[in-house]
Amino acid sequence: MKIDQNFIIRSFEHAVHNYREATHQVRLWESEKYVFTKYFSKEDKILDIGCGTGRTTFGLYELGYKHLVGLDLSPHMTDEALRIRDQFRMNIDFIQGDATKLSYDDDSFDHALFSFNGIMQIPKKENRIQALKEINRVLKTDGHFIFTTHDRNAEDAFKEFWIEEKRRWEEGTQDQRLYEFGDRLISTSEKERDIYIHIPDTAEVIDTLQSAPFTIVEQFYRSDLFDEPEPVKRFSTDCMFWVVKKTE
Repeated sequence: MKIDQNFIIRSFEHAVHNYREATHQVRLWESEKYVFTKYFSKEDKILDIGCGTGRTTFGLYELGYKHLVGLDLSPHMTDEALRIRDQFRMNIDFIQGDATKLSYDDDSFDHALFSFNGIMQIPKKENRIQALKEINRVLKTDGHFIFTTHDRNAEDAFKEFWIEEKRRWEEGTQDQRLYEFGDRLISTSEKERDIYIHIPDTAEVIDTLQSAPFTIVEQFYRSDLFDEPEPVKRFSTDCMFWVVKKTE
């Protein structure tokens, strides 16, 4: 059976405690603070897609951003975000929703973000492109969209893995639950939770952005600019930041 949206929802049901811990103990990475404060103004209306339990949403709120909406595919994540919001009495909307079918009018937001490689946990390239088109649609002209990905050509530790994986795809012996080269299904120590993620290369990301379309403003690998604190490194691996803009 192919990985589908229900698989993703079930996977994140068992990850709420990890995201809750990061929301309370990690908050924003230094790299995230850099891009958010560089491109977002305090009065802007911002959509935080794939917000989880609100790590980035609450982090932005604490920096003075007050017009925030957090959206996540997992109702378990948004329920926990709402509990944290009520505990700390923060005025933030959290809703369950699908990035490929956003329930907002055109030009509804000044900016958007999709943190922690979340956009690459949408199965199938056509669905990721659809999400980009939807994000483009709900952004105002010149609105920024900030997201992160891995880069399979930049991670030396996995070079042999990808060589072998490419051979499997060419021979048709890959995991049949996956859709395309770059897909991974990662087993965790929690037996009931496997993680789906697509690991692109830079050319693929650029190609999908052109389909939306978005214009690239800035991109950098996190470790090239920032040495994040240990709690951040324990929670997340290195990644590429993308800052893109909706233009007409």
